[in-house]
Amino acid sequence: MSEEYEHVFRRKELNEMYSAGEIKPLDDLYLIEDAALTIQSLNKKLDFYKGYKKKKAQDISDEMKVLQNQVDFFKSVIVSTLKHNKEKSVKFPGSCNVSARNQKSRWRIDDEEEFINVLQEAKKDGEEVDDALEVITQYNIRKREADKLLDAWEQSGKLEGFLKKAKKGPKSVVEKEPPVTTVALKFFEQEPEDEDAEELAVPVKKDSGSDIDDYDSI
Repeated sequence: MSEEYEHVFRRKELNEMYSAGEIKPLDDLYLIEDAALTIQSLNKKLDFYKGYKKKKAQDISDEMKVLQNQVDFFKSVIVSTLKHNKEKSVKFPGSCNVSARNQKSRWRIDDEEEFINVLQEAKKDGEEVDDALEVITQYNIRKREADKLLDAWEQSGKLEGFLKKAKKGPKSVVEKEPPVTTVALKFFEQEPEDEDAEELAVPVKKDSGSDIDDYDSI
């Protein structure tokens, strides 16, 4: 089997899964490597389009959305496969590291203008909101600090009262997104091929006693 044919054959399952739009565990844990390398290839295209976007904004923006959706899709496939195999990370020697990380829930601010009004009203009531509210020529939301503030308000029971001050109603201002599991990818530099080398680098299982990382370090 030629290298080009094998490459296409191994990613056939990924392409079929993406075409169907169905996120499910891969049949083989090792196929995660192909999903990761697919993401690497897509990210390279994204980087190219980010630089080219200024010249052809709308067409490139649409293509970037398609590529980003593909990246997000294959990351979800990796998460599903890792969970299905009860793995937290997998190392592919000479290729990449793939690991799943639990990300805490974050607030999504749907209407910044209304949320600024909420912060200003809260400030009148003595709340410290300056870390979340940045003033340049106009108010600008500091997303990370605003996320901390919303968490604090939720825990203290003040959130509902402050959101009621929004002119368009509290539900139009912020919404708390559910926690998600994200994927971290680390790609290795490609080394020159040794014509005399015939060994194939594959993941090697450690002793079953480790429940964090069942693969040897590189």
